[in-house]
Amino acid sequence: MIEVQVDDSRVAAALAELVRRAHDLRPVQADLGEYFIESTKRRFATKTAPDGTQWKGNAQVTIDGKGRDDSLIGESRRLSNEIHYRIDGTRLSWGSSLVYAGMQQNGGLKAAYPHLWGDIPARPYLGLSGGDEQVLLEILQEHLAGAVN
Repeated sequence: MIEVQVDDSRVAAALAELVRRAHDLRPVQADLGEYFIESTKRRFATKTAPDGTQWKGNAQVTIDGKGRDDSLIGESRRLSNEIHYRIDGTRLSWGSSLVYAGMQQNGGLKAAYPHLWGDIPARPYLGLSGGDEQVLLEILQEHLAGAVN
């Protein structure tokens, strides 16, 4: 009888590491959070929503009041600069804690907010683009592939 002995310790170690990495997603969530911050900031430069549509420009009353059309950028650039992420267990979220962040994402009507100069159109800056989804998968694949290296 022929007997073959196989040392599968490297395979077993790689599988154990793969299981560990799949259960502890904090490192990959942190990488994704950093990526999503930068991706979101790029949207301000291109004035483009995650679905690829261009943001609506400022109304003439706003342009007249400011002297320029800087849709969603603003003088302080706080909204575009104050994007951060948070990991809460298995959940990753990112956005801005600024009071007016939701108004810019979803829009608002002067009738509901009398202090506005006029209606604010939605200018979505948060979300996943097709390119973001691809990068998400690449980051996840890289994280899991590290188990076998």
